[in-house]
Amino acid sequence: MSSDSATTPSFDRLDPALFSKLRAQLYPIYVSSFGPIAGSQHHLDRMTDDSLDVKRSIAQLSLFEKESGRSPRGLKLLEVGAGLGLTIATARLHFGAEAYGLEPGGEEFSGTYELGQQLLEGCGLDPRLLVNGVGEQIPFPDQSFDAVISSNVLEHVADPAAVMKECFRVLRPGGVCHMVIPNFGSWWEGHYGLLWLPHSPHWLGRLRVRLAGRNPSYVDTLQLITPGKMKHWIEPFSEKIEVRGWGQALFEDRVRSLNFEEYSTLGLAKDLLRVCHRLGVISFLLGLARIFRWETPIVLTFVKTS
Repeated sequence: MSSDSATTPSFDRLDPALFSKLRAQLYPIYVSSFGPIAGSQHHLDRMTDDSLDVKRSIAQLSLFEKESGRSPRGLKLLEVGAGLGLTIATARLHFGAEAYGLEPGGEEFSGTYELGQQLLEGCGLDPRLLVNGVGEQIPFPDQSFDAVISSNVLEHVADPAAVMKECFRVLRPGGVCHMVIPNFGSWWEGHYGLLWLPHSPHWLGRLRVRLAGRNPSYVDTLQLITPGKMKHWIEPFSEKIEVRGWGQALFEDRVRSLNFEEYSTLGLAKDLLRVCHRLGVISFLLGLARIFRWETPIVLTFVKTS
């Protein structure tokens, strides 16, 4: 939590009536979008509830603060792939940021943009803070923001390189970009909640999912991102940024302490790590993880220097 948050209005959870209204509309969207990949009814229920959990947005913004060394308070901040807009509301009401969000709308997308406008209005905020658009063409001028954040979005876009270029473009000099992305060079696939062979191509990913008795079609919608690919996508402007980190220390701390929330399928991941702790192989595995870049998620944080 930001050290300045005590001077901003408290925002720890959605009003129960607003939560119930939004959940009733969000659940069928998730059934349609994620029903084929969910491992159980509990998985679907957890995904829906997690999307409306203010604590998750607080954790996301607190991670930005920790990795960047910047308090969100007073920053003009853009979330790319803002979903329901809950992190925008949290950034404004809990952290004191001037936050905006970008989320595609229309029938070809999931419908979260329209629900996001309802959420912002229900929180007493202007629904126009959530802007209809895509990361490949961010509808803001150059150098508009002090911070650009995104969490578990880049793997779903059409052109990750274009999104990264746009995030750099709209940052002011001295501004921070903070991206959280699943690492498909690791042993964990979080959408399905399955162990994963690092660097699997799409065909092998489909086979892995099919062997688990699950629908593999969702695999083809994913950008199978790795640290190497991320480095390639930021290479065009690499001389104009200072990379603060990739999330490796965060990953090691979470693996050693098991101190992470069990959102979505992460309960299973934590159970597997507990087994590794009991077997006494954690230090050995983390040594391999440093060599082969198994940290997940990737948490790329960089500052625009010019």
